[in-house]
Amino acid sequence: MISFFLRPVRQLAQALTANDSPRQVAWGFLLGMMIGLLPKGNLLLVVLTLLLCGLRVNKSAGMMAVGLFSLVGFMFDGLAHHIGAIVLLWEPARPLHIWLYELPLGPWLGTNNTVVVGQLLIGLYFAFPAYYFAHKFASRVQQRVSKWLMRYRAIRWLRGAEFGTHWGADA
Repeated sequence: MISFFLRPVRQLAQALTANDSPRQVAWGFLLGMMIGLLPKGNLLLVVLTLLLCGLRVNKSAGMMAVGLFSLVGFMFDGLAHHIGAIVLLWEPARPLHIWLYELPLGPWLGTNNTVVVGQLLIGLYFAFPAYYFAHKFASRVQQRVSKWLMRYRAIRWLRGAEFGTHWGADA
């Protein structure tokens, strides 16, 4: 039960004290934002989650962004529905939507759902600003905050540094 409450604190400490570059933090945040905005239960979400887990990005920043944007993503569902309906009903793009749906895994992509298409477009619209601000935040704050946080025994314990040194895995 206590790990449920400590998990966000641990992820924040890992995101700020990891030896990742600001680009990796920004890409992790961007992928997490996309995952958090998309409605759950489609293949696009699975592909983005595999990218977050498989690429060399900051997974803690990604998981924090997933949690944050999952909480606020449903507020954009009305707007996403309108945007998705406009895109799906746009006559020049209709052959593309038919082709996507007729792919072997097409029905599971979710591109026939107005909310999925709308949230995907909202996420793509905010992709550059999210990357830019996450990169700027990580490059300005990460090194100073990491040095400051690593002074505290609780942060080292949350990050797992003391557990590793206790069992002989010196960093």
